Amino acid sequence: MKKISKYQKQIRRSVREYALNCMLRRAVKQSAHFYRGGPGIIALVAADGVDTDSYSNSVMDALYQTRFYNQQEMAVVVIEQGEKPKRIVEAFAFKCGSAARAIVLTTSTDALPPTVMLAVDKVIQIGSVDGRALQAACAVVLNLEISLQDAEALCCFPMEQVYAVLRRGRKVSDILDRLSKIPVQDEEPTKKQSKETPALEAMHGYGEAKAWGIELARDLADWKTGVISWDDVDRGILLSGPPGVGKTVFAQALATQCDVPLIASSLGQWQATGHLGDLLKAMRGDFRRALEKAPCIMFVDEIDSLGDRKQFRHDNSDYSIQVVNAFLECLDGVGGREGIVVVGATNDPDRIDPAILRAGRLDRQIRISLPTADERLAILAQYLGPQKELMDLKPLASVTSGMTGADLAKAVRDARRLARRERRDLQMSDLKSSLPKVMPIDGEQRRAIAIHEAGHTVVGLRLKVGTYLGTKVEDHLVATNGAQQAGAAYFEVPNACRRDRQFYLNQIAVVMAGLAAEELVLGTRGDGAGLGDSSDLALATRIATSMEGVFGMGDSFTRSTAVEDADLERLRRANPDLNRRVEETLLQQFQRAKGIIKEELVFLNDLVSALIDHGFVPPAMANAMKAERRPPALGERAA
Repeated sequence: MKKISKYQKQIRRSVREYALNCMLRRAVKQSAHFYRGGPGIIALVAADGVDTDSYSNSVMDALYQTRFYNQQEMAVVVIEQGEKPKRIVEAFAFKCGSAARAIVLTTSTDALPPTVMLAVDKVIQIGSVDGRALQAACAVVLNLEISLQDAEALCCFPMEQVYAVLRRGRKVSDILDRLSKIPVQDEEPTKKQSKETPALEAMHGYGEAKAWGIELARDLADWKTGVISWDDVDRGILLSGPPGVGKTVFAQALATQCDVPLIASSLGQWQATGHLGDLLKAMRGDFRRALEKAPCIMFVDEIDSLGDRKQFRHDNSDYSIQVVNAFLECLDGVGGREGIVVVGATNDPDRIDPAILRAGRLDRQIRISLPTADERLAILAQYLGPQKELMDLKPLASVTSGMTGADLAKAVRDARRLARRERRDLQMSDLKSSLPKVMPIDGEQRRAIAIHEAGHTVVGLRLKVGTYLGTKVEDHLVATNGAQQAGAAYFEVPNACRRDRQFYLNQIAVVMAGLAAEELVLGTRGDGAGLGDSSDLALATRIATSMEGVFGMGDSFTRSTAVEDADLERLRRANPDLNRRVEETLLQQFQRAKGIIKEELVFLNDLVSALIDHGFVPPAMANAMKAERRPPALGERAA
């Protein structure tokens, strides 16, 4: 007698779970090698309306069904819609890195990052429960024999209600009669139940992208009525920005603003259809569908996953080149793509093939930055709806610093959940509880930050590195926002200027001035200037290495293509002489900055006092302090 696993025992207790198990096992059979117990990784996509938890026992049973499982390492990875791609890739690598057999379970192929898509052997859609699965479930769980015809009839009703009415000893005719007489409301969320994305003009935090979208809506309206030709309409845009700023929501709001359909896709979705031929067919199919629905917005998410053909060095480079070439063909269109506006989204625009950004394709590029304080409050108010009238949101401006639109939406959801638990209306305390904890910047920490930022200010003003816009010290830090700066000195460097060796040396001196001020006034240097890729030391080292080893401004005219920090670091490691020159440059400019601060120590102390008291020193205040401390010129009478 065949031994039943503990997972099968759980599955056999529920008609629903057994029916879902039948569909999952049928899906796994599509990978015959894996089904027989062979090694590999398959991705299973849950049926519409079924969550991943419903398959938990079935997945484990399918994974461990082979009698050789004790000799193999196995893994299950569950990926939900909306998870950060970076976290998904890290979890996948951790669990599946050494696994002989693994199953990736997800609710949608859209949730699978390209890295995971490349790793799995096959992506399989789990079908919805059909007559055969329900017939088997009734026989095993309820000992209820029903015909395939009756089972298929039952599957025409909402399945959750079918599972509810199925009972041991109850006749199928009675079950069908009961289901047909009782009015049944589909429990799937409908469009009316879900909140539609508002038009772009009602959205906040999109800056230049919002202005472009509103102008596009006017142009499309004029094109529809024949006022302008298609040549006068922007046909493509690339949106970039950090995760969570709302690039996908922007595309939805843009379609609403333009009153046109939205067709959303991604390389991951196209790859999920199968091999290269299937991928290209799916890609061209989406563009063909867009042409049929024109005018429309076609949104391509994570467009950087297509890659840059010049950078392909892996074994699959021919495959990747064909994908990029096909995408370019779709962008150009054999007969044009009149009526289709393509919106590409990426977190990393540097990884995109330049041909995609050529004129006539995605030739306009707009970066969506983190929302400003006013925009954050407007986004909060939008998500709060009528309840915003009962709250003063202004105190939350600084607390939400560094948060994206997605972060703010989650904060409001969490706040509403707190209120529901206590059976009351939403209160300000709920919203504050759902926001990250805040750490005040005061005492010695505030003074040290003020000294650091005053150092940048003093040296920047002396060397005239750009237009001075002010200096700031924050009142607090958000605990979960590692990217938030505790302070900054703002200088606007002109784009059009001669950038010689002295220009870059001045930049390095200003960057090193914060550390120089700390050492001069406090006697020690803190670690803040060296933490992270955007820290002072990281920036100064990047400039010095580029100047000495890339721009031809050092002892060598040899040029390198290195741009990223990792490539620049490899340059230094491979060339000890270059590393020595970079270190000497950094030290010289550190000492130079320190000398300037010594000469203007009184001015620095005035800046520090003002920053501690007010948090922000505008240009007029700083210039007045500097003028007051300036020694009289020759022939000028001292006050």
